[in-house]
Amino acid sequence: MKHAPVRHRVEYGFYLALKGLLRALPHAGARVVGGALGSLACRLDRRHRQVALGNLELALPELGAAARERLTRECFRHFGMAFTDLVSSSRFDAVEVCRRFTYEGWESLEEAAAAGKGVFLLTAHLGLWEIAALPVGLYRGPLDVVARPADNPHLERELRRLRERFGNRVIHKHGAARPMLQSIRAGGRIAILIDQRVQAREGIQVPFFGRPAWTTPILARMSLRTGAPVVAVFVFATPGGRYHLIARPPIHPEGEGEEAVAALTRRYLELIEQEIRARPAAWLWMHRRWDPARGDRAAAKESMPNSGSDSQAS
Repeated sequence: MKHAPVRHRVEYGFYLALKGLLRALPHAGARVVGGALGSLACRLDRRHRQVALGNLELALPELGAAARERLTRECFRHFGMAFTDLVSSSRFDAVEVCRRFTYEGWESLEEAAAAGKGVFLLTAHLGLWEIAALPVGLYRGPLDVVARPADNPHLERELRRLRERFGNRVIHKHGAARPMLQSIRAGGRIAILIDQRVQAREGIQVPFFGRPAWTTPILARMSLRTGAPVVAVFVFATPGGRYHLIARPPIHPEGEGEEAVAALTRRYLELIEQEIRARPAAWLWMHRRWDPARGDRAAAKESMPNSGSDSQAS
């Protein structure tokens, strides 16, 4: 609800109270609180619970009903933890943020930067994506983060402050193309998420868990236009309030035209899907990624054989 001032103030008041509680706890303790809040949300939020169960049935049909229920509960707990972790982490200065990370594949970022054309950082609503930009920006230089503004303007100010506190910059999703081009052409770094559904007029259909999914082609088009490589980066929680960052090998743009755009976008989603399959509870199953009401189920049945072979070939 974009125009609900009373609700926005109530939500912001709850956020401030929660923030005060979390800052009084050890960081690892804040994660425990978040998991409990996520469990409560799973019980109360029937609509999003059903969306998650439906998505799991579509994407992972090999799971039985009990396994889908268990995974849905784990997913809610994870996102409760991800939220409180983000709020709690605001206590850390730059040195402490970097100290809490271990790194895998950091050389991928260095290799991509060596091309001298700027770097796109691809991630998804997986793990602790919000905090992923912080160590990259601190070590490699400030980056631009493409994000949709929160509906609640009070929470949007808080989110922006958290995202920009070490010099990173937020680019709002709508109208992002021009500032993205300017940043990349100046040798900058841009972080973008492409795992959520977009409207048909804004996207292309590519396979995701074996089913056609409307996906933004902006990353592939920008990479092809500028020559800037794409590095997938993911962050996951580790014990003791710490983090593990994974950077995958750079994906360099190849080809031209819409076929190249579709092929690159398929590669991006394949990589994201692999990471989700490795840690399924850490992805946002509560988002309606496939919408049978809009014909995705019928489209999936028609295109499954071709989609499967295309996915493997790319």
